[in-house]
Amino acid sequence: MALVFTAGCSGNNEHSAESITSPEIVASSTSTPAASTADAGDIAATETPPVIVDRTFSLAQSSVMFPAMVPSQLPVGSGGYIHRWGVYETAMTWSAGKPELENRLITDWEMDSDGLGWTLHLKKGVQFHGGWGEMTAEDFVWSFEDEIRETSIHSGIGLARSTGATIEAIDTYTVSIRLDQTSSFFFEAFLSNGSGAATKIFSKARADALGVDGAFLDISGGSGPYVFEKWNPGDEVVLQAFDGYHGISPYVTTVHILEIKEPATQLAALRTGQVDASLVPAPLAADIASEPHLGIQSFGIPGSQRLYPQGQFCMDETLSGTPVQPFPRPGYDPEKPWVGDCESAVSVESARKVRVAMSMAIDRQSIVDNILGGFGRPSYLPEVVPPLLDRVWQDRWFIPYDIDAAKILLDEAGYPSGIDGLMRITTGSHPLEVEIGQAVAQFIGALGGDVTTEVITYSGNRPSVVARERSDLWFRSSGGGTAEPPEISQLRRNPENAFNPGMEIKEPLAIISEMDSITSTEELDEVRERLYDSFSHNMWIIPVVLADQILGLNTDKIESWRMSSGSGYLGDFENIRFK
Repeated sequence: MALVFTAGCSGNNEHSAESITSPEIVASSTSTPAASTADAGDIAATETPPVIVDRTFSLAQSSVMFPAMVPSQLPVGSGGYIHRWGVYETAMTWSAGKPELENRLITDWEMDSDGLGWTLHLKKGVQFHGGWGEMTAEDFVWSFEDEIRETSIHSGIGLARSTGATIEAIDTYTVSIRLDQTSSFFFEAFLSNGSGAATKIFSKARADALGVDGAFLDISGGSGPYVFEKWNPGDEVVLQAFDGYHGISPYVTTVHILEIKEPATQLAALRTGQVDASLVPAPLAADIASEPHLGIQSFGIPGSQRLYPQGQFCMDETLSGTPVQPFPRPGYDPEKPWVGDCESAVSVESARKVRVAMSMAIDRQSIVDNILGGFGRPSYLPEVVPPLLDRVWQDRWFIPYDIDAAKILLDEAGYPSGIDGLMRITTGSHPLEVEIGQAVAQFIGALGGDVTTEVITYSGNRPSVVARERSDLWFRSSGGGTAEPPEISQLRRNPENAFNPGMEIKEPLAIISEMDSITSTEELDEVRERLYDSFSHNMWIIPVVLADQILGLNTDKIESWRMSSGSGYLGDFENIRFK
């Protein structure tokens, strides 16, 4: 069996993303790691290890919400922060400057002969922060098992359970992972740092000593180049270089991450020197670049901005036949125009027409031009981002902006006067998320109905989403995309996962299940095309735009900042260099 990786660069990828992403941090969609024995220190292998002096870097961020410091309680957003900020680590990581996976907490790995598992050889001498001792196979096993346990809210539990994943310590520095069915996605999802399912390795001794409640709030226990010195939710996070780090000592010794919610206030802090870097709203990028001591840099992968028509809970059992509990879901409301009655084919078709009409009412190019200032592109496939998007694109997935056609669809669905609804806009990911969400509400409202908006933080909204309580519209932004294929988690919205944006539908999950066992890129893309056809036809998720990420920098101080190719989270502070 050959592993299929869906991130990294491929020599036969002739299409480039229509964005300002720089070539050195763009990943492709079809390669495998160049070698399983690459060392994480390769990023700086040609550099002389720096002499540690006091080098402080400060960053403005819209949210520094406190994460749960146990795997099973770790939401995907804060889970991304803690490894991209360099505190917690995964088995492998996407390289900076090289679109391939390299080892971080392992020295080598082999696939089992039957293709149903892997043996990982752990790096020796890796020390946990806070004096919790050396990382061993027990820590790997505990981290993974806690991540997927019954009450977990972690994003990876659905994939782990559907593949029957188990983990075992063979000896102190060897781990075996086994599946009961083949999976094209499991390895990359859990062992790299590009996925929301990525397994961060926590100290088991810490959890045993502190208990779950104590470990939840304790900020020690990572193994990365930085240690959490302080975390004041809603205010500031302070990172310090870890003296006992097992790799190259970081160049920057202190990192201050300041919560500054308003984009205008972030930029004021950048202009006055209060911070060294900040995200920049696209329309202001040219102004920032024109200032003598400031510059801009694109990074990562464009982030999906999409609309979830929530409440499409139509599965009374999982694909494996396990009854869904509770059922019906609390958020299932067949009276909602975009939901319909799951038991009636006529009602389901009417709801589909409503969703397609909403999608056709959105002037995506106008949002790109007038809100994003040209720093982005319309999105016609939900959750699919470059470079995978450019490689698999088919013209039939294009969504025209056509109000007249949208009104005809609404009339056919039984809503000649338009539709009413509440749209929740969640914040914390993109500086223009509220403006984009309100524009989407206005476009849909132009069909004749009354679409109101409510702005709420992502963390405030998430509990109701996990509980399947919502049946309204949810506009959700992402700061950046990831190199993981959307079939790993973003489109795998099943009853088993803790997080669900409002859809549990068998058709796409059955296609994704078929993809799990495919081992060639060509076959995978054929089935992937069918999956994307179904999303395009049904508009279970309504794509809006892909927004480039733009970073404003103090160029008097910062010479370079290389970021890894596989994740959209802002981080990799160890790769910053000062002038």
